[in-house]
Amino acid sequence: MRKLSLTLAAILATLTISLLAMPSAFAACDLQCTGCRNTIKVVPVGAVETGDPIVTVYPAKMMIFHTGNGPIKNVWLLIVLNEPTYNALNKITINGTAFMTKADFELVTTKKIPPALPNPAKGYPGSLCDYEVSAVKDKLDAKGEPVYYGVKFFLDKITKSPTYFTLSLEFDSSVSDVKALILALGRYDNCKGLVGPECICPKPCLQPFNACSSFSKSTLIVPEAATLAIAAAPLGALGLLYTFRRRRK
Repeated sequence: MRKLSLTLAAILATLTISLLAMPSAFAACDLQCTGCRNTIKVVPVGAVETGDPIVTVYPAKMMIFHTGNGPIKNVWLLIVLNEPTYNALNKITINGTAFMTKADFELVTTKKIPPALPNPAKGYPGSLCDYEVSAVKDKLDAKGEPVYYGVKFFLDKITKSPTYFTLSLEFDSSVSDVKALILALGRYDNCKGLVGPECICPKPCLQPFNACSSFSKSTLIVPEAATLAIAAAPLGALGLLYTFRRRRK
């Protein structure tokens, strides 16, 4: 027992010395591993912020970039569908190529999305950024209804210069109540004290997302008729239409 105690004491002493000797760059980088920045914009081309997800139709001509510090790396899209859209979905395409299929989505059963913990099997790094499901359902006009989400890698890196792309939805059956909320997640690291054009942070700093798009910097895809109604209807009429629709449910 005495020998074991001495061995444990030696290990603890070694760990203490290692931590004290840790480079200041590690500590500076590690500070960047906390919190979440709403600095990604994934919006329709030419969009003007309204405080809510920017409504557009599909195929949607979109752009993604960041504000504030960057670049932001390991960029994924988080897409949330209402139930009618999920039920009829065949696939989501980007620039004419399949990006996600129905199999990439799952029923939301938690209070927040996306998952905080990593999933190494899928390459998902975990996330310090999340969205309240109740708020997501509100944006989709799906309170009290099931919604489905999927997350998938999109780009290695984004900068302040927009990357343009076209996103569309393809269906196996007809659906009129199309709603797809498009959000983005990524990783920003600021390693102070390191030399070189590309700073390399310790691995723990590279794992979870710490940058995302707020609702006002995201996109809500709907059928074309819905956007025409929103554009044409006076605010008062919209309020009556909304009230009537909610009462019918």
